[in-house]
Amino acid sequence: MSILMKQAVYAHQVPVVAASSRRPGRTNRTQLKLFQAAMDIMNQLGPEATTVEEVAARAGVSKGTVYYNFGSKQTMIDQLLLYGAKLLLAEMALVASGPDPRVALRNAIEAALLYLGDHPGFARLWVSELWRNGPGSPGTTDLIRDDIMRFLLELVQSLGRYYRVDSSRSSQGVALAIFGSVFMMTMDEALHGSQRSYQEAADVTMLIVDGYLK
Repeated sequence: MSILMKQAVYAHQVPVVAASSRRPGRTNRTQLKLFQAAMDIMNQLGPEATTVEEVAARAGVSKGTVYYNFGSKQTMIDQLLLYGAKLLLAEMALVASGPDPRVALRNAIEAALLYLGDHPGFARLWVSELWRNGPGSPGTTDLIRDDIMRFLLELVQSLGRYYRVDSSRSSQGVALAIFGSVFMMTMDEALHGSQRSYQEAADVTMLIVDGYLK
């Protein structure tokens, strides 16, 4: 298994939430049903309105099922973030391949834009948790950021094996700029209704990449 695909399934390996280890019988189908229900609520009403009761009702399961899978609301939020990030990384890794690393990087950027555009509630929950935790409070959001950054950094560094790159620029900074561009354009569309296609958003983000290439 490649490094990219190992990172795409990282959520299976993270011992962040004790509820997961206590409930090994949880199925992917139940995970996906609860994730989709919670994202629907967040898209419509925001993270604060996403209660265990609301998720259970939207998913068509009992509150006991939600608690069985998550244990508490905070555990539910952590697991939703981890599960959503796992799906995001899997979508990116699926298309980030081929002989030309620039094409692979653009494919990954487009996949991220499409995924976040289809799941604006995930981005809203991420932002909400960032503000709630504040600086100096590492948690699930930091874990997700670090894994996505590692994924992007590997793609950016692979450019140097095919193209001449500007060695005066930090590959870490380029990866961070890509991360910020994709995330902020997604939030701009979700919060302000900006009308742009994912291809247009990818074109803008690729200006960062092409500015790094010589």
